[in-house]
Amino acid sequence: MSNSVYGIALSGLNAARSGLSTTSHNISNVNTVGYSRQESVQAARPSNSVGSEYIGQGVDIQTVERVYSDFVISQQEKATSESAFFKAKFDQISRIDGIVADSASGLATAMSDFFSAAQALSTDPADMSARQNFLSSADSLASRFNGLNTVMDELRSATDLKVTDTVEKINNSTKQIAELNQRILSISSQSSGRVVPNDLLDQRDNLIMQLSEQVQITKVSLDDGSVNLFMGNGQPLVVKNQPFEVNTLRDPEDPENLLVGVQRTINGEERLISFDSKSLGRGALAGYLSFREGELSQYQNTVGLIAAQIGSSVNALQQAGVDLSGTAGQPLFDFGSAVNPIDDFSRVTPNAYNDDSNPISLTLNSMDLSKVTGSDYEILIRDNAGTPTPQYRLAGQGGKFVDLNQVPAGSGNFVIPDNAGNTVLSFGLGAMAASNVGDRFVVMPTRDAARNMTLAIGSPDLIAAASAADPQPGNNENILAMAGLQSKGVLFQNFNTKGVSVSDAFNQMVSRVGNKTRELEVASEARDSVLGQIQQTRDSLSGVNMDEEAANLIKYQQAYQAAGRVISLSKDMFDQILGIFR
Repeated sequence: MSNSVYGIALSGLNAARSGLSTTSHNISNVNTVGYSRQESVQAARPSNSVGSEYIGQGVDIQTVERVYSDFVISQQEKATSESAFFKAKFDQISRIDGIVADSASGLATAMSDFFSAAQALSTDPADMSARQNFLSSADSLASRFNGLNTVMDELRSATDLKVTDTVEKINNSTKQIAELNQRILSISSQSSGRVVPNDLLDQRDNLIMQLSEQVQITKVSLDDGSVNLFMGNGQPLVVKNQPFEVNTLRDPEDPENLLVGVQRTINGEERLISFDSKSLGRGALAGYLSFREGELSQYQNTVGLIAAQIGSSVNALQQAGVDLSGTAGQPLFDFGSAVNPIDDFSRVTPNAYNDDSNPISLTLNSMDLSKVTGSDYEILIRDNAGTPTPQYRLAGQGGKFVDLNQVPAGSGNFVIPDNAGNTVLSFGLGAMAASNVGDRFVVMPTRDAARNMTLAIGSPDLIAAASAADPQPGNNENILAMAGLQSKGVLFQNFNTKGVSVSDAFNQMVSRVGNKTRELEVASEARDSVLGQIQQTRDSLSGVNMDEEAANLIKYQQAYQAAGRVISLSKDMFDQILGIFR
């Protein structure tokens, strides 16, 4: 009897000790990030049959388990990716918003000053001070275009650095998760799955949460305790104890951009299979790539388009008029040294993987600045029934390629139309061979216009204020036409519309930037709020409550003391029995 009582009391003592240890562990980790509180799970031992009765045999510790909800954690991972995506885009676009809307560094003031100077000069075309003021405002306008483009170039480089940092974080996390998978697998196999390493599971969950901030993931939990992780596009990141590295590489079609993808061996050559930002879902990486491919390129190209249109329109008027000496005017603005001016506005980049044995070049022939948008174009040489033919699509949007038409047929010259069928730009390709199938080009119609724009003349008497029809010093027809460019619809003339003036085009861009910034700010705040609510739900479920743990300490302390008293009583009873036989 005493042995039975002793055994029962000992089991209670062990159970209380386990509860005290678990409670102490919870209290010690109250400030540990990602820690899930643990509970000691007890179960009564099977009773023994004694005559017509069943006598209990005490208690066993079944396990120590985490207080954990896989549903809540999966919601937190998703909310973390959403929050990081919008925060990344908002942080980047805020910098553009602060620049384009600023009166000191933006274009609005410089354009207004330029056209105001032209209007002032028209009142007295022979006044040298007014001519000098116009020349100075033109120089200031060109410098402002240069500066704004430089800031956007710097922002592109800064975004690439953030992409690099994000990829490094992804690779570090996946490596550690794979290592934890291996440790968990090893422990589970040794104990036939009965022992669960709770603290290792918490560490892995915390790393997965950090990974979710960088890239949206799909998590697959396996019966052996390991997890497999995949990106939104299906690319594996971790499969059991094997991490898969994400790589970066300079874009072979645009060296200013950094591509993200995975390395693959194709035809004996290592190549990067790049990710489309839209296929990545959410997360900081998708946010940075989406901003760079979308908003940043669109705004930078629009600034370039405005520079190209102002420069080419003013230059055309300058060359159509005469200066103070009666000589035909020279261009007011310079964009470079190319024979074809559009080559100074545009950038054409062949893919670095194009066929070297039979290289072909893409040469721009013409471009209608009134119909160009802020988009870039991808050109692909594909096989069409045994004949290489080019296709195109808008860059960075992942749409389908569309066949290009030769105009005229058989000329080797191709046109890219707008939605109404009007020619936006035309280009020529050399003779295409079968080896060129797969070759690619990116055409950026106005990317370099703002970067290259400079003042071309240095003397105020070279301003062609007069028309060639009436080359008198007092004639102001030409300078009036220049002033009128401020309100003339010379941009975005699609579907036979009247178009938009350069001033309105810039104001619209400023408005779009402001609206997009506010939209992303609201979206970021909303996602942060959702994430905060889910974190509160997780903390209320899995977090350590010090009041609750203090109550548990008292409960297990009392249970320990009571079990000890039973052991002491059992000893006294056993001693009395021994005394009977002395």
